[in-house]
This record gives sequence, C-alpha cells and structure tokens, in this order.
Amino acid sequence: MTPRDIATALLGIACIAMVVLAGCTAPAANPAAPTTAPATPAPTPSLPPAGPGTFDQSNNGGTYPVSAGAGVRLLLPENPTTGYTWNLSVTPGLSVLNDSYVPSDTTGKLVGSGGTHVWFLKADQAGEQVVSGLYRRPWEPAGNATGFRLVLDVSEAGCGGTVCTIATPTPSAVPPRYHVYTEADSGKSVPELPGETFGIRLAENPTTGYSWNLSLPAGLTLSRDEYLPSATSGQVAGAGGTRSFTLVAARAGTWNLSAEYRRPWVQAGTVTHEDLEGGFYGIVADDGTKYEPLDLDPKYQLDGLRVAFETTPAGDTVSTRMWGTPVHLSLIEEIPRFTLAVSVK
Repeated sequence: MTPRDIATALLGIACIAMVVLAGCTAPAANPAAPTTAPATPAPTPSLPPAGPGTFDQSNNGGTYPVSAGAGVRLLLPENPTTGYTWNLSVTPGLSVLNDSYVPSDTTGKLVGSGGTHVWFLKADQAGEQVVSGLYRRPWEPAGNATGFRLVLDVSEAGCGGTVCTIATPTPSAVPPRYHVYTEADSGKSVPELPGETFGIRLAENPTTGYSWNLSLPAGLTLSRDEYLPSATSGQVAGAGGTRSFTLVAARAGTWNLSAEYRRPWVQAGTVTHEDLEGGFYGIVADDGTKYEPLDLDPKYQLDGLRVAFETTPAGDTVSTRMWGTPVHLSLIEEIPRFTLAVSVK
C-alpha cells in the first residue's frame, strides 16, 4: 500500500468517526407536552377565627360546614348613631333565636361610640343556607350599601371530626330573647332586672309626618333608636314600618316612660278643666302658654287629654275669666300615647 492510499484510508476513518460522534451528541427529541393542566385541589373550608360557632366580618363571602341543629352566633360592628344599621335576612332553613345591640360604651357617656350587633341563629334544615345583610340608612337607596354574605353548608349527618368543629350549644348557651313591648302593652307595669336590655316596637309611618317622641325617666337609658321600614327594598312608597327603641334598665326603682305619636311642628298641649265662673276647658301648651278656645268640641273636653292644635286669634273678643288668650281652633286632634311603668329590682 502506497503512502497515498494510507492517507486516504486515514481520512475516511476520520470522517466516519466524526459522523458517529455527531450522532451521539445530537439533542434528544422533546417529550410530548401534557394535554391538560394539573388539577388544582379544592380549598378546604376554613373555620371561623372567632371560635367554634362564631362568625364575624372576616367570614364575609365564605362557606362553612355546620351540623343540622347547630347554634351559630354572628357579630357585626354597628353604629346606629350615624343612621346606619344592619338589615339581616336568612333563608328558610335558618331561624333567628335572638338579636340585640351591645354598645361598646356601657356607661352611655361616650356619644357615637358605636357597638356590635349580635345574632343567635339555629341551623334547622340541611342544605346550603345563606345569611345576608345590608348596612345602610333606611331612607337611602340600597345600591351603595355595604353587604355581608355567609353560606352555611348544613349537613344532617354531621361534619366529621376534622372538618367541622361547630358544636351544638346547650339551651343555656343562647341568652333568652329580651322583652319587647308593643302598643298592646301600653298602660301596663312590667318588671325588668338591673342592667337588662328591653325593647319597644311601635307602628310608625314617617311619610305622613307623624313620628314617635319618646320621653325617658332618669332610671332608663336609650341605647338604640331606629326606624324599620316594612318594605326593606325601599320601593313601596308610604308603606310605613316600625319604630324600634332599645333601652337598658340602668337603675333600681319604678320608672314611667311615655311616647307620643304626633307631627313635631304642630303645637302640643294638655286640656285642663278650670273651675272659674262655673267651669270651662282650656289648653295649656307645652311651652306654658294658656289658651281659652271659644269653640272646643265636646269630645275634647277631657281634663288631662293630650292634644295637638293650631289657633287663630279671636279678634276683639275679650274673656271675663282673665285666664288665657281667647282663640279659635283651626286644628285639634288627640295625640296617641304609649305609656309603660318599668319596675327595676
């Protein structure tokens, strides 16, 4: 073999080696891309942070498992002195056992300090039950109101040991509903314990101009005053509603409270019988002014009757009784009253 043949053979061997090495170092083909993304595990329902069976604002928008028959407590901040209050709704599978407003300042000295609205509920039926609320002033549109929504997944079989720890409370764990008095209780004497809360609910329709004016004795404290419209949607004009007063029996004793249903711009007073010159009926206004009406209808001639009235001057008429100002009545109407004697001991 000549030197040229040897060189040619070596060159061929080198080329073959390069091809082989190139094939060994070539990148491998890409594996097929997955056709579906890995599934995201469903979030495990978290328990309310305030303790078993208690929910607050931090639970807004959440869903929580609850055993059928379980008791639930809901706490939401509220300041009725601003006009804003919570209007709560629940689905038929839930019942409200009790609700009350607890002021932050129990002394009543810090005006506008606000407090907490507390509801006690019971899960009556299995299924998805919803608690929803709007925080708004009743006379304003509901569209911009702050909302609250809580979903309770109520199970007949119970929740199990590691997922749902909300226990069914004993009956003593839910405070009794405080006493609520209505027009039917007017004139009654009722007992209350010192420091206890009670309520008064009276029908009212502010669209007519009439409203309840409450007069409180020193031993009772007003913690809340609100108007609850019958039509919560605010779309039924003139439907009326209920005036709700929440009071605290602050001191021992017997305390007489009263409320009058009248238009605040119309003068109010008390009919009085005077024995002068054979006797007559006059009206003493709340500001102390005495009026001698010349045309008082006999049905209003009742000593001590509370009336709202408007007068016109009686011209040149001069009364010989010299008791009050002679007037003609352009308006007179009896003022509906609510009275309650509260015995605190």
